[in-house]
Amino acid sequence: RKVAEGHKASFCLEDSSCTDRKIKVFNCDEGHQGISPGCEDTYKAAVDCQWIDVTDVPLDEYTFRVTVNPKRLVRESNFANNGIRCKVSIKRHTADIWNCSPIGV
Repeated sequence: RKVAEGHKASFCLEDSSCTDRKIKVFNCDEGHQGISPGCEDTYKAAVDCQWIDVTDVPLDEYTFRVTVNPKRLVRESNFANNGIRCKVSIKRHTADIWNCSPIGV
């Protein structure tokens, strides 16, 4: 059963960092929005809507599930890697997350 839900609000998608020597293409400061293959868009925790409120959720272990672009509003070449499921332990002031694996969406 679902115990909490959230959503990530974004104001601009850009290449924050890239792997395997990929070159950043998209930069919001330059008015170019998008995420290149091999790159990621990273937000700091202090940015609003980057968290899920678990204030009233009992301290315990849960399954944490994330789905990206569930309504397919952002064009992608492949939607098969848009989900992940992890174990999460909610503690008094922290949470631990582990055992993540991709899921089909």
